[in-house]
Order: sequence, then structure tokens, then C-alpha cells
Amino acid sequence: MAGNGYAMVLWRTEHGLLTVEDLASAAGLNSDAVETFLRFGLIEPCLQTGSCPLFQGSSVERLQRIQRLRQDLGVNFAGVAVILEMAERIENLQAELEFLRGRLEPVD
Repeated sequence: MAGNGYAMVLWRTEHGLLTVEDLASAAGLNSDAVETFLRFGLIEPCLQTGSCPLFQGSSVERLQRIQRLRQDLGVNFAGVAVILEMAERIENLQAELEFLRGRLEPVD
């Protein structure tokens, strides 16, 4: 059984996935805060292995955004969710706009 745990750690490390504890440490938070954000749907695991959710490295940046909104601006959980969703929509629209502009530029 210990071999399976070791294999899982190797696989998780190879794919750059983080446990709740790893994610909390990387973001400078405690595990309880990360689990609270998970319960409120502010972060989502990319994979669930039994009772152990695994997260992509990009979740660290998302957690830091959440912390800034909560601590610096005093935004509640519902407000954080709305702000993050709108920020993602804006980022997606900007990427699409850049793509479309690139297609419209004349080729020399």
C-alpha cells in the first residue's frame, strides 16, 4: 500500500498538481482557508482522487487574488465569486480580441 502512495506522489509531482496543503503553502495560507474557499466554490480542483482534491499551479495565483479581495478590499465570498468571474470573462474577451485583430492585419 505504501508503494501506491509513493506512486501517487510521483504522478502528482510529474503533472504539477498540488494538494490542499501544497496549495496553501504555496499561497502563504493555512489549509483551513483553502478548504473554506473550496467549499464556497472560489477554487475548483482539476482532479479528485478519493477525498484528496488536486489543483493546478495556476490556483496559487487565484488564491492570492482571493486573499487580496478579502483582506485589502473587505469583499465577501459572494462578491469575490462575481469579481473573479467577471475578471475571467474580461481576460477571455481580451484574448479573443487580440486573436481577431491578428487575423485582420494585412500580411506583407
